[in-house]
Amino acid sequence: MASDSWSRFEQSKERVSNNESLSYFERYSSPHTHPGGAIWRTVLQKFRVLALFLTRRIAQGSGKAEALAGMRQLEGRAAGKDVLLLASGPSAARINTREVAKRQKAGELVVIATNYFLHSPLAKTLTPDFLVWSDSVFHPARKSENAEAWQKVEENPEVHMVMPWTWQSIVTTMSIAPRTVYFDNDSLEGWSTNTSPLYPRGYQGSTGVKALGFALHLEPRTVFVIGLDLSYFQSFRVDSDNRVVRQPTHLQGTDSGIQDISGHTINGIADSLYSTANQFLSLKQHFSGNPIVNLDPDSLVDAFDKVTEHPLVKKAPRKKTTGS
Repeated sequence: MASDSWSRFEQSKERVSNNESLSYFERYSSPHTHPGGAIWRTVLQKFRVLALFLTRRIAQGSGKAEALAGMRQLEGRAAGKDVLLLASGPSAARINTREVAKRQKAGELVVIATNYFLHSPLAKTLTPDFLVWSDSVFHPARKSENAEAWQKVEENPEVHMVMPWTWQSIVTTMSIAPRTVYFDNDSLEGWSTNTSPLYPRGYQGSTGVKALGFALHLEPRTVFVIGLDLSYFQSFRVDSDNRVVRQPTHLQGTDSGIQDISGHTINGIADSLYSTANQFLSLKQHFSGNPIVNLDPDSLVDAFDKVTEHPLVKKAPRKKTTGS
């Protein structure tokens, strides 16, 4: 399990975010901040990733290998089956829950969901096999701040949880511990091409993309993806004070509402769009070439093959035509 030094490390991140000078340097050196074409700035950002990785590894201490044992046992578990990844983008509303449940019950399909899926209308008729959490809002140390999400998990004992291994020391004291597996949530973005949940990832870490790495770890015939839209940038708004605001962009019931994301930037909208561009690029560089099919033909994600029709998705209503 992660050591006490890891708890101190996580507390230090809070102090950095509350210190104006340290917070500015954290954003300045982040690989998600636009380098402005400066070579030395790009080098700084790459070495920041490496330095932070080494610092985290030292702070975590021992116990990672034991924590990841359950994840190793899942490798190849979906061989001969398909996997459906239901991310939180609005296109997930098009999923055919009846067909999904039918294939899931027949043992032909493994369903993976993310974040607040259990709060969505889809959860009334569809129960995922796995639910992936990695954002700090779901951290077990903050359970009381997100009690409703944890209650949903406890009310669905058939759902297996997938979480960062550094949460294990707290989760092991909870009732969900026997149905939780852990992954390596460290980043070597820019240094590695890894997508396996057993090792540090080589890509920018949104939960939907981590869930995609987990889906591939199960080694299915095909990973069907829907809701991995990355369309949130289309709802960015810059207000009269030049604050960058992200408006609701997720599946009904799964969005955290209007958010001021200016604190995550130095250069405002330029940084926000640059970070999003890196997300699209990482899907191209790290995940294309795998047996992944995008069920949303209108998706902005161009890294995977698409289908215009599929039994797992509701048919789009026909457009009315008018005579001349």
